[in-house]
Amino acid sequence: MQVRKWAFIFAVAEALFLLSLAAYLFIRTITSEVEELDAVIAEIVFLVTGAAGLFFAGRGIQREKRYGRGAIVMANLIAIGVAYYMIEGNRTLWGITLGIIALITAGLAIAAIPRGIGGNSSASL
Repeated sequence: MQVRKWAFIFAVAEALFLLSLAAYLFIRTITSEVEELDAVIAEIVFLVTGAAGLFFAGRGIQREKRYGRGAIVMANLIAIGVAYYMIEGNRTLWGITLGIIALITAGLAIAAIPRGIGGNSSASL
């Protein structure tokens, strides 16, 4: 199904973005003085963990498994909240871009219904 393919592509793109942001923070931490090193390390770990979660959730959708949809939808609902606060914080272009991507990805994940849902066939996990 085409929707699953696009949901996978968007989830992986978001995962790669989170990894690139983690790499940026890591390089920035090494090349400049950081006042709150523990906070930056926690943020890098959070970004890498979130990227891994999005990647595996995307793979679940691609493989027509039941797992993955909820994780992608929840991550993008959080991203929509972040987008709102970016717009409120005068980062309008970034906020609108993030909001649109989050809405598209969440919509694709919702639309990517695995086989066996809603029918009489049994779906395997």
